[in-house]
Amino acid sequence: MPGGAGLVLSVHGEPRFLPALLVHSVQACPRLSAVPGSPLGMAWVAGKVIPVARIGDTGSHLVVCLAAGEVVGLAGVEVEKTGFFEPSGDGVSNTSVKDMNIATQSSERRQKIRMPTNVQPRAKATSNRM
Repeated sequence: MPGGAGLVLSVHGEPRFLPALLVHSVQACPRLSAVPGSPLGMAWVAGKVIPVARIGDTGSHLVVCLAAGEVVGLAGVEVEKTGFFEPSGDGVSNTSVKDMNIATQSSERRQKIRMPTNVQPRAKATSNRM
């Protein structure tokens, strides 16, 4: 189990460790908008619309992370602890936790997105300038 600076989050009542290197910000969960045909939602955060994965059923925080070069929000989580945590058995600092692999979770959710079958590629624009 990796340790170091990070967050201990509660997801479905289970503690999870999220390394601080992946965390951009933590805030109260804003209003989320559904995206039809997608397991991801979206939210307005710091002047931008970001994709949001709801990974828990309850929780008042939105954790904004950088995963695989993309910004993604994690909703349905509660931040339990923050700080520097020493690796300890199956957890960190005497707290049994599961590691969170944000890149895997966000890519699994993206793979579940149903793409319409009737979408045709756009024709290239042509210019009539001389």
